[in-house]
Amino acid sequence: MELGAPGRPRTSYWNIADTMPDYLDSYENAVKPVPSTIPELDDLIKGGFRPGIHFIGGNTGAGKTALCLWMAHRMASMTDEETGQPTGVTIISLELSAAEVRARMGSRLSKHLEGLQPFSWADFEEHGAECKAKIASGTYNPDDDPVYCADLELVSRCPNMRIVDNIANSKANDLAYILNEIQMTGAAGGRVCFVDYLQCIDAGFGLDETEAMKEAVRKINLAGIRYGVAVIVIAAVNRAKGSEMRNSKKGENPGADIFRGSSWIEYTGLTAMALVRHKNARKTRNYVEVELCLVKNRRGTFGDPIELAYDGAHGDFVTWDEVMN
Repeated sequence: MELGAPGRPRTSYWNIADTMPDYLDSYENAVKPVPSTIPELDDLIKGGFRPGIHFIGGNTGAGKTALCLWMAHRMASMTDEETGQPTGVTIISLELSAAEVRARMGSRLSKHLEGLQPFSWADFEEHGAECKAKIASGTYNPDDDPVYCADLELVSRCPNMRIVDNIANSKANDLAYILNEIQMTGAAGGRVCFVDYLQCIDAGFGLDETEAMKEAVRKINLAGIRYGVAVIVIAAVNRAKGSEMRNSKKGENPGADIFRGSSWIEYTGLTAMALVRHKNARKTRNYVEVELCLVKNRRGTFGDPIELAYDGAHGDFVTWDEVMN
């Protein structure tokens, strides 16, 4: 009798014995998670983001997009343990232009790096108009342009970053295009893909919003797993839930039903997070307190909300303790 696993007969249909070697190989080939760069979050999700789909939502003004760009920049600045190279990160922006995405990340750099002139990302368009006038008059000097200088630092620190927007590329919101970007990210050795945001994705097929979102979530999750890419997707919250989050008490977990189409997000997501800005949030200097709540965690518990301080002018986050000390 031919054996599969010790003591088990190999059959033509029942395959549990036959697949034992594949299962053992999975230990050796397991992909390490990508740290979120927030230690408290990484502790809860067992090391970081794994291949598949993850969600971030929040109430108005909490800084959902800012948090994702902040994480993307920090991830792309660190060395990937899998490749020994800077972490490969793709950003698919379906609302902001690539130039504004870069300016937002550059604004944070301008605040922290010595030798750069700090600037607020909200002044990006006004600053651009001034530079355009200087170029026309022949007085423009790139060394005096804080946005340009910060962008040079961004390129230097994040060489393996790719930014795709829906303005320069009208097909960027097509589900098929996004799935291809996930595949290409994995093929290039990239580990993370951010999508801003879920409800902007066109899944085609003449589906209504709920069915289109279900199709997008399912296929993005499978693509992430298949190509070894953690896909972090911003998702809109229900308007009523957003109001509840704003008026909730500090320390309360809002739950995973905050999202529009929450049943499919709850079912599919490896993790889901809510960024909450309370009505009476504490403020100090340029920072306002926000809470990052884990509302879905396939690998563990939710834990307590993580207290962060958000500087909206520069898209910057630190822990609340860091601000107060």
